[in-house]
Amino acid sequence: MSRRIPSLKALSCFEQTARFGSASRAAEELYLTQSAISRQIQGLEDWLGCKLFNREKQRLVLTPEGENYLQSIRPALDHLESATLTLLSGGSESGVLTVAAPPTFGSRCLIPLLPAFRAQFPDIVINFISRIGMPDFDREQIDIAVLFGDSQWSGLDAHILHGEEMVPICGPQLTSKLDHTPTTDDLRHFPLLHIATRPRGWADWLAASGFNDIDGENGPKFEHFTMAMQAAAAGLGVALLPTFAIEDELKNGRIIAPFGPPQASPFHYYATSPASRSRLPKIRAFMGWLDQLEVTAKLKP
Repeated sequence: MSRRIPSLKALSCFEQTARFGSASRAAEELYLTQSAISRQIQGLEDWLGCKLFNREKQRLVLTPEGENYLQSIRPALDHLESATLTLLSGGSESGVLTVAAPPTFGSRCLIPLLPAFRAQFPDIVINFISRIGMPDFDREQIDIAVLFGDSQWSGLDAHILHGEEMVPICGPQLTSKLDHTPTTDDLRHFPLLHIATRPRGWADWLAASGFNDIDGENGPKFEHFTMAMQAAAAGLGVALLPTFAIEDELKNGRIIAPFGPPQASPFHYYATSPASRSRLPKIRAFMGWLDQLEVTAKLKP
């Protein structure tokens, strides 16, 4: 007996339209025309006998029936995709694995360990790209992304990698004219350099150190840890940076950390992948390798 299910094409058009709230964006994603997407949605609504979207201003919004249907079919589509990709890979631990990570964390913490992974899995080729924040796994064809946060990302499997301890640093010349050993209180006399990805970094660190009267909100902003470190080393002010990003510079004396001990962040770095693809052999191999004691011992502080 044949199954009473709509066409896969119609379901894919429905899922992508719901994802973007736009038929035109769904058309770009699926390499179809906007009219083709609209016809598929209309046909699916006729087949189901209910309306799936309402138009609100310039956006398509799911109806309650559409939302319930999406939540019901999405796991099935995910399983179908995973089974297909596993079959295409031959079920073997081989192929190209694309890993995205923040540039400083990737270069300082993860890339130095990759020779060990290659030795264990010589048939997996790793493409490593720089990304900060949540990528579009599908559009960018990313298998694993390193994210910083609390691990509460819907639809992603997350493996903890690394904590983060933040410490104020500067160039030696910045404090050379002080007539006393620098303390946390001296931070009020210097520009505080901020990181775009840690907008509350200074405010939280100062509050945890008991210095709520120091302005931790204002000051020059830099996009990356490396930029802020370079600015601090040049004498532009004091930067708040993770200890893993500055170990070499502290050892060679290019920068100093005289204003107080590191403070642990409540967040961590995680290796994440879409739950629908977590069973792919190449992703299982990489995540399993990260979970090995000898690897995680090197990553976690």
